[in-house]
Amino acid sequence: MSKLQLYQRGGDLELREIVDTSFVGCITPAAAGNNRVDPRVMTLFNTFNCTSPSREATEKIYTQILEKHCDEFADEIKACVPKITQATISLYYTIIEKLPRTPVKFHYIFNLRDLSRVYEGLLQSTVDKFTTKEGFIRLWRNEAMRVFCDRLVD
Repeated sequence: MSKLQLYQRGGDLELREIVDTSFVGCITPAAAGNNRVDPRVMTLFNTFNCTSPSREATEKIYTQILEKHCDEFADEIKACVPKITQATISLYYTIIEKLPRTPVKFHYIFNLRDLSRVYEGLLQSTVDKFTTKEGFIRLWRNEAMRVFCDRLVD
């Protein structure tokens, strides 16, 4: 049984007990405008670190997702799936490197969720609408521009 004791602010500082409560929080690394968390606060919590997957793992995951979706598509579309994934991953890492978050461009926060949004658009394609690889690549370009370019200011 966990117990937390707090004093009620104002008045006579009455002691309050909070029983069986769990605190869950999430923090980002101390960079790009994020402040460091005091180590004394961190000692009160169990700390877990979830690192981002490697570039190779990310590429393998998204390639398999798109390959499975394109099973029934034309062979020329199936053949371009690994190249589309390589281009998407390359674009993502270039954007991460070249467009860092700054106080002026605070909305330049790119993460794996953005990759998922590109693939979410690709996974809405159907066999009857996309019969050539050019059309499928055009769809990829439009999804990448929708996800990444729409957030840019200039």
